[in-house]
Amino acid sequence: MTITGLGIVFAGGAGVPALREALVSGTPPEATTLEKEGVQVMAVPPAALTGNPVLAPARRADRFCKMTLLAAMEAWQGCGADPLRTGIILATAFGPHATVFRFVNEMLDFGDAKVSPTVFSQSVHAAAASMIATAAGLHGPALSLADLAAPFEEALALAGCWLDSGRCDAVLVGAADELSDVLAHVVRRKWPHAFVPGEGAVFFRLERTGGVRVSVGPKETEDAACHLIDSQALGAGKAAPEAQASTAVPVRSYSPLWGSTRLGSALHLAAAALMRREELPVADAALMRGNVQIVSACGTRRRVITLHA
Repeated sequence: MTITGLGIVFAGGAGVPALREALVSGTPPEATTLEKEGVQVMAVPPAALTGNPVLAPARRADRFCKMTLLAAMEAWQGCGADPLRTGIILATAFGPHATVFRFVNEMLDFGDAKVSPTVFSQSVHAAAASMIATAAGLHGPALSLADLAAPFEEALALAGCWLDSGRCDAVLVGAADELSDVLAHVVRRKWPHAFVPGEGAVFFRLERTGGVRVSVGPKETEDAACHLIDSQALGAGKAAPEAQASTAVPVRSYSPLWGSTRLGSALHLAAAALMRREELPVADAALMRGNVQIVSACGTRRRVITLHA
């Protein structure tokens, strides 16, 4: 399968141009503080989620849905595939958990008879994928996949199955997670000063041909020109990156550009694909001349993404 489209929302802003600027400058976005917990975070700037006509159908949507819709519609732009044969797979570690806790709080405060039906509808994990399908007019299969370990890698592998089996001609596959006071509380209590949590959404339009080839495998290979390590994955230890750095394969990490998340492999793939596609001056020879492998530091199930030369 190949990457033919890309969309992203992260701490540096919304859109591929924002990612390009962050990669070229090499300057991480400025962290902010969630006042309730006093935790430093890498949040999507408010301006990124306002004023874009793409968000018109999401006027009453929550933050999770807005980030997801923006990234997905950017990746979908220009696709000529039949909407009936275009699938959607959304991967997430925590889902719209901020909305889930808001719904629970309203239930406790007002009872089930007075809780907002809008909040309930957006607390469902599948709401974001449904909003993408409606906005883009897609009628293929849609799936939301939640997993703390390697949700994006599993989503990418499934997208390959849909394409190889002929079920779809194109698949929008992406990953999204959001910040919240609840997540900040967990970080403050469990990993004080160890991580700067981030948020965002990234989507890829995958087709059989026409772009840079990508695949998912069970382990790293020594013939790779470069390994991209999600070195600041939220909750991960340092063992995996340090072990990888001891090999003869050059190691890079762009985690400071978006903060600590469980979806860093998806963001690293976006960075690698953009550098490869546009031959950005920041990309060194190791990233341009051969296979690039993205290795997650999360979980025990090792799934390695390869961006082929």
